[in-house]
Amino acid sequence: MCLPCKSIIEVDESNVCTKTRGAPMTAIQDTSAQDVVVGGGSRSKKYTIYLVAALMGVAGLVAYAYPSVSEMMSSDKVISASGMRVATITRGDLVREVNTQGHIVAANSPTLFSPEPGFVNLEIKAGDRVKAGQLLATIESPSLNERLAREKSIYSRIQIETERRAIKSKQLVLELQQTEDMAKVELKAMQREKQRADHAKRLQLISEFDLEKAHDDFARASLVYQQSKQNNKLEKESIEFELLAEKIELENQNIVVQALNRRVENLVIRSPVDGMVGNVQVKQRQALVDNQAIITVIDLQAFELEARVAEGFADELALGMAAKVRVNSDIFDGEIVGISPEVVNGQVVVRIAFVGEAPENLRQNQRLSSRILLQNVADVLIVDRGPFFDSFRGKVFKVEGKIARRVDVKLGETSLRHMEISSGLKEGDKIIISSLDVTATDLQILISE
Repeated sequence: MCLPCKSIIEVDESNVCTKTRGAPMTAIQDTSAQDVVVGGGSRSKKYTIYLVAALMGVAGLVAYAYPSVSEMMSSDKVISASGMRVATITRGDLVREVNTQGHIVAANSPTLFSPEPGFVNLEIKAGDRVKAGQLLATIESPSLNERLAREKSIYSRIQIETERRAIKSKQLVLELQQTEDMAKVELKAMQREKQRADHAKRLQLISEFDLEKAHDDFARASLVYQQSKQNNKLEKESIEFELLAEKIELENQNIVVQALNRRVENLVIRSPVDGMVGNVQVKQRQALVDNQAIITVIDLQAFELEARVAEGFADELALGMAAKVRVNSDIFDGEIVGISPEVVNGQVVVRIAFVGEAPENLRQNQRLSSRILLQNVADVLIVDRGPFFDSFRGKVFKVEGKIARRVDVKLGETSLRHMEISSGLKEGDKIIISSLDVTATDLQILISE
């Protein structure tokens, strides 16, 4: 305000009123009491509040970010959690096993052979289902039939001769017994004559000559009787021996006939098992030689899996080891029943038989997969197997929040899916099992989101 003109005026840079420029001005002493501050203190206070708020925000941000910054500064490497596999240490059973591929083979596929030379008459064809005991083929063997007829004739002749000799032996025994009986009767008669002669001699009725004659006749009759008994005994033994020889000859001939009968019966070829006809190796009415293969029958209830195992597991394989065989989506129990003694192309051939219920509708040479259970380690610390263990050097990265620290670990047994933790970790710990791009000097890594 310009005091001379009592009006609010504009002043220039020299504080002179533009209306009274050049006019003398009256000085006003100590006008500070009349000064009024318009808005200056309010603006300064607002700036102060903004500054304090900004400083507090920066301090909070620093306080929040300090742990991450600290962890980042103390970590050797930062790795993204994307694609990282982390596994938890658990307690359970570790089953060591080996996966194998194989194909179905017939455990029981008997091949039937021609027992005799002849001509074959087939009753079936390849692929037919057959039952045990079913007729498969017959063989005509004229030479065998002729020999059987001849041996039967010989048997009949020997049988007749034996019966005839038995009858003659009875007649001879009867004659011998009659001779012995007559000698015995004669002996008794001579004994009575001797007794009468002795009595007559005491009465002086006969001469000494007649007495001696009576004694001689008795001695002669006694000798004849004794010789008749001995001769009869020897003759009976001879007859019995001859009859025994005849019976033995007859039995031997009967054995020959029975053997030929069995050979003739074997000309009828029957199925030994329930199954399917595999290969028919002859044609209808084909001439056969002795022991020529005719038909192969496959037992459909006795299939086995022939699998190949890497040579490295050969020393651990043993008969009776349990196995699991996968047929489509089903798993069947099995066990090793055969191990090849040789290694071919770095592999060992094993035979796996089904235990208990066997799968249905299996086919020869059908390809299946199986697992052979080598060892079962019970109640141990285990962890899932991952690519990290492919280059394992005694250390793993243990996960603690967003930090993974390298720790010493000792491994035990390994399986296809798990690994045993012998020491260095406890149940519930987590470790990284995926492949990591780290060096031997990286002791701690930061896991970023």
